[in-house]
Amino acid sequence: MRTVKNSARNAVVLAGMGAMLWAAPGAGAADRDDVEDSDFTKKVVIAFDGTTAAVTNEAGVAVSYGGSTSAVVINSTVEGVEYVLSGTATGYVEITSTYASKVTLDGVALTSGDGPALSMLSAARSYVVLNAGTSNVLADAATGTRKGSGALNGSGPLIISGRGALSIQGNKSHGISSATYVRGLGGEVTITGAVKDGVHANAYFQMDQGSLAITASGDGIDADEGYVVINGGSITVRSAVDDTKGIKCDGTLAVNGGSLNLTVDGVQSKALSSKGDMTLSGGSLLFNLAGGVFLETVTGTTSTYVDPSYSTAIKCDGNLAISGGSIAITHTGTAGKGISADGNIVISGGTVDIATSGGSSTSFTNSSGALDMAAADCLKADGTLTITGGDVTATSSGAGGDAISCDGAAVIGTLGIAGTPVISANTTGAHVLLSGAGMNADYLNAKAFSAGGNVTMNGGVFTATTRQDGGEGMESKANLTINGGTVEIAAYDDCINATTKVTINGGNIYCYSSGNDGIDSNGTMLITGGTIVSSGTNSPEESFDCDQNNFTITGGTMVGTGGATSTPTASTSTQRSVVYRGAGTVNVVLVVKSASGNVVVYELPRTYAGGGGGGTSSAAMTMLFSNAGLVAGTTYTILSGATVSGGTEFHGLYTGATVTGGTTLKTFTPTSMVTTVQ
Repeated sequence: MRTVKNSARNAVVLAGMGAMLWAAPGAGAADRDDVEDSDFTKKVVIAFDGTTAAVTNEAGVAVSYGGSTSAVVINSTVEGVEYVLSGTATGYVEITSTYASKVTLDGVALTSGDGPALSMLSAARSYVVLNAGTSNVLADAATGTRKGSGALNGSGPLIISGRGALSIQGNKSHGISSATYVRGLGGEVTITGAVKDGVHANAYFQMDQGSLAITASGDGIDADEGYVVINGGSITVRSAVDDTKGIKCDGTLAVNGGSLNLTVDGVQSKALSSKGDMTLSGGSLLFNLAGGVFLETVTGTTSTYVDPSYSTAIKCDGNLAISGGSIAITHTGTAGKGISADGNIVISGGTVDIATSGGSSTSFTNSSGALDMAAADCLKADGTLTITGGDVTATSSGAGGDAISCDGAAVIGTLGIAGTPVISANTTGAHVLLSGAGMNADYLNAKAFSAGGNVTMNGGVFTATTRQDGGEGMESKANLTINGGTVEIAAYDDCINATTKVTINGGNIYCYSSGNDGIDSNGTMLITGGTIVSSGTNSPEESFDCDQNNFTITGGTMVGTGGATSTPTASTSTQRSVVYRGAGTVNVVLVVKSASGNVVVYELPRTYAGGGGGGTSSAAMTMLFSNAGLVAGTTYTILSGATVSGGTEFHGLYTGATVTGGTTLKTFTPTSMVTTVQ
């Protein structure tokens, strides 16, 4: 039975390891992991030379030897002993003590012929201090009878500090191993290689100061069933082995500061991985991955299917919270993932920059019996996604890859707070054919932002681009609501799409679709406020597409152009709108004005070709506009080719501008809530 209470500098660990209990860092008034907070007044000096060791025993500990005099075995019941090691030898040091021990490495190089090079067998703390200006080496034996699973091995806590350097080679198992915890408080530690993990701790791993560089055949750092806390220092991990992790634990993982540089190239490998919750609140985190997806064939009770296992930069089986720091992810592997959480993801601060470029996998039958593919995605939550702060940039250039997605609901920004978060979601990969052909073709489409539940945008800045077939900008499989903020989307497919309802209550929204609708609701649409500029492509595509013909306008300023448009519902709308059908040529300014001033000044974003437009006219363009300036009993004129100067522009829609010239196209007087002019 294990209980863990975790914070950056205040943690208590109680573990069922026989009758042993120990207090973790910061449990008392002083941090007992700081070697300076303990008194080591007695000294044992061990000077190695080839196959011998000269021992100066001022502490009265019991000293014996293994197979040679360079194999030093110490049994101590004395408190406050410091062991100082120097010289070079084929040998080892093993210290068994009932008290805490301090081992100072003062220019020592030990290559063991049997088991660990330095082994501390004690339930109490073992302090390893690297003397300033010294270089030290520890290498264990690939075979042997002595117990221990690391070149630097401890049965209790291992705390590394100092201002010197230490190189470790794990020839049998791990580089550094502790049956409880490992903590870094200083020094420059390099694990040049390990048959298994670079650092293995059964309870937890904590890094506060110093540097740790790891190359290992297993995981870089494995906290086993415990947790990981990184408050400072520098950690570099290089792994090219399949199905390994850069840093992993079965409990919680927290990065509060420091520098991480993790390079992981193995198939289905992870850079940062936790089975519990993960919090990232500070530091600089750099990830480079190249490993591909592994497609595992699973034979169930009723069917055989494929279960993909992905290579992922940040993988959290619980909930993930990002509140600070700088995160940069580059993933080039097939179907590689940037950030993935089985639970919810909350981003409230920091900078997150993710680029995935790997292609999609071959097609397979998934656990639901459907044909599927694995694709490279930047950020994915199996639960909900909330982004209220920070800068998030996600770019997927792999075929069929999504930028940002979640299976549950998504919330962006906070009402009344402008300018944050800043989100950029981009896909440049083409869609991928799953099955069929022609009208019956089924594709895996790349989407910039997609949610299986409701999408609510309250504030901030959201931009999205998709540049190949099939990509949508912002999609909800339920309701999509925009209450504020700035939305700017350039997509091939629909810029904004919702399965049930689109509601716009505020904000500044720009949509430009190069192959479909600007804003599309498969259900109903309600617009009560905001400024909206929407551009769909040629007929039959639309600027505003409302499939259930319940399109209500009660406020806001909106202008949309396309080959067609859904007509607002007059019986439910309280603000007038106009559907104008006519010619549309790029960069031409259309003006709608009355005797009292301009109502609409809009520079057309593209040239519309073809006829139909959803009406009886052969005009190529259909323009829908609505704002509070349209009133009954007033005559309005539509002019083309005007010249505009001054004012404020939002993607071609001008306010407060000076307008001159133009050719009169039509005049009209609104007699109903929706007026058609053609």
